[in-house]
Amino acid sequence: MLIGGDPLGQNSTDTFDYPNRLPGSNPINGNYRSTLQYLNLSCFALPTAPASVAAMCSPFPGFPGTCANLFGNAGRNDIYGPGLLNFDFSIIKNNRIRRISESFNVQFRVEFFNIFNRANFQSPFDNSTLFNQDGTSAGGAGLITSTENPSRQIQLGLKVIW
Repeated sequence: MLIGGDPLGQNSTDTFDYPNRLPGSNPINGNYRSTLQYLNLSCFALPTAPASVAAMCSPFPGFPGTCANLFGNAGRNDIYGPGLLNFDFSIIKNNRIRRISESFNVQFRVEFFNIFNRANFQSPFDNSTLFNQDGTSAGGAGLITSTENPSRQIQLGLKVIW
């Protein structure tokens, strides 16, 4: 979760200013699997300053009471991405053929990867900027745009061991 541009005035191309995380709210959207909106954007706000340093703040344009030159309280790496759950399954049948040799074996294999075909979403890395440099909401903030692993795959194999 970041504020885009360089609101701190560091003349840096790296975005590293953080918004405020509002207390008592869950930053992860409960129904993100259906909406793909992973972050609950109503849990974040532009940084505000306590009264002791409010005179030194430069507010975001059009947002009085905010402080563009102050870090917010939402820290780095304080939200985890969606979990990863993957089940693989294999069935193996050994068929010994003793007419050919004592150690001759024909093995038939069926392997299922991601057998339940669960979509494991990747964290919204590309959409981690919540606010633009001018304090407006960034488009696509907190959206999930890709999955972590492929869909279900089934593999058949025949292996001859002698």
